[in-house]
Amino acid sequence: MTIQELNHKYYFHDSMITNVRYSAETQTLIFTMEFCNWAQEGYKDGDPELLKLELVFEGIDDYCGITGDIDYFSILDGEIKDEKYHLFIEDDFHQEFYEYYLDPTNVEVKIVGIIED
Repeated sequence: MTIQELNHKYYFHDSMITNVRYSAETQTLIFTMEFCNWAQEGYKDGDPELLKLELVFEGIDDYCGITGDIDYFSILDGEIKDEKYHLFIEDDFHQEFYEYYLDPTNVEVKIVGIIED
């Protein structure tokens, strides 16, 4: 999907990033997260409230951000700005803010599990 489709379909506020992987060889950036399914437009009672999700950005030829397992990184907002996907992230533990400007050729959303309470 395109970043426009991603921005229209998913609401990431309060979802927690738990891992970041980047491969320069495949130009792929993957955010693994605890996704707030309850905050989505189509959510219905009985649906899982939290999902383990992978947000896969393809065509990322340069990434110099944090990688590996992460604690306390919550997504504040995602928006399109200057034809790029602009992701605002807060490190809740250290009270630091990060901004990523991503210009992928494709985005894929993969549900990889359900997070039980």
